[in-house]
Amino acid sequence: MKILYTSDIHANPEHLYSMLRSAEAEAVEAIIVGGDIVPHYLPYADTINILQAQALYLKDTFIPVIEEFKQRKQIAIYLDLSNDDFIWIRRILENATPELFNLLHMQKHSLTDHVDIVGYMAVPPTPFYRKDWEKPDSAQFPFAKNNIVTLDGYASVSGGLVKTAIDLASDDTIENDLIQLSQLIDRPFIFVAHSPPYQTDLDVLDNGLPVGSISIRRFIENWSRKGLLIISLHGHIHGSPKRTRSIKTTIENTPCVNPGQNEGRGSSLRYVILELDDRQLPPQVRITYEPKQ
Repeated sequence: MKILYTSDIHANPEHLYSMLRSAEAEAVEAIIVGGDIVPHYLPYADTINILQAQALYLKDTFIPVIEEFKQRKQIAIYLDLSNDDFIWIRRILENATPELFNLLHMQKHSLTDHVDIVGYMAVPPTPFYRKDWEKPDSAQFPFAKNNIVTLDGYASVSGGLVKTAIDLASDDTIENDLIQLSQLIDRPFIFVAHSPPYQTDLDVLDNGLPVGSISIRRFIENWSRKGLLIISLHGHIHGSPKRTRSIKTTIENTPCVNPGQNEGRGSSLRYVILELDDRQLPPQVRITYEPKQ
């Protein structure tokens, strides 16, 4: 199976179209998007609130574009929102025609006869004000050491925004979510997590600070040792590959990828092409195209 993987297509309004053109040109059988799909730049955000603007984008642009694409190409699509997208608008994706795409967060889908895809889109606390998808990494390590975070912010509820704050003492953690998600796993799988694993080439800010998830790293280590995790796909830290000059690393026996993302109008989409071979056990994945650094 040939797969196009990308993440953070919100960085440029043209990335959605570029992703679909690239998928068609590469003749892939599946597209995977690792979170953050609503563009930063919404032309009507000056006249209506940001939550309404994000909802309008999904209804009037994103879903119609995917519908038109699926009429021409029967390519499976796996995606979800993440920390830059308000969670309230997810119901628009949930109510879309099931044949358009598969939502990833806390879900397992059958990718092939022998391989599943498992998704997780929440992230550890950030400095940003949108808090719907943020939660403590674990009770012991709520966020990466020396990371600058903001605990206060806004969550989306019933079509509006309300002030909220992350409770670092809460047991609603990424670690506990991943324990729950692990109960779904019973055969080889591809993991798609918006946050990259901590202290790798995939989670480094421009200032050199690693800000990925400790719990996600431990999840990868655990399932790699068990021989079931084929590859782990990430995003979130757009500039990490440019900082480290690498889109990939290996944890235990599992390759991990963050293609990064180019930002701003006129910038090109960053993505990787994967070849999945499940004719042998364990299944194998190789990267056949990766963006230049």
